[in-house]
Amino acid sequence: MLKHFNSPRAGTPWRAIALMITTLFLIEGQPVAAAASRIEGFDGQSWSRLQKELPRPAVVVFSTTDCSHCPAIIAALGQQLKNRQPLVPLVVVVMDGEGQDDLLQEPHYLPANRLFVFKGQTAALQFSVSPAWRGVTPYVALLPKAGPVNLILGKPSGQEVESWLKGGHK
Repeated sequence: MLKHFNSPRAGTPWRAIALMITTLFLIEGQPVAAAASRIEGFDGQSWSRLQKELPRPAVVVFSTTDCSHCPAIIAALGQQLKNRQPLVPLVVVVMDGEGQDDLLQEPHYLPANRLFVFKGQTAALQFSVSPAWRGVTPYVALLPKAGPVNLILGKPSGQEVESWLKGGHK
């Protein structure tokens, strides 16, 4: 089923479900962070810029369009971060999304405040994030209020996210 998740025909019901969920949050008065309104390019300097410019704390999820675990992890992180005051930004970087202008309509990217796609040589961009990273996704970067970024391959546990938000990061 997931291999068809990005197909135009499969996207329409998912978009409707995502719209209903967002509407329910608005009706119940829950704060809903603004979803990404445009696709930004992620080049060789983007990671350095993001680390300096993003409000802290922040979460960055590196994903691919065929990652079967990424939608659930993005949704879980979005859920954990949605009621935080001040808001904790959730950024998604799609490594293979260049030229896919419909990514903003994919429901699994709705929790993202900003959406990026790799623009350039993939291996070089991965290296700019972490020389040890070999491109396996999901790759989650927890940017703390202060201190070094915590890079996690896979889904961070709820306890790990809570500890990181409280400043007890690794």
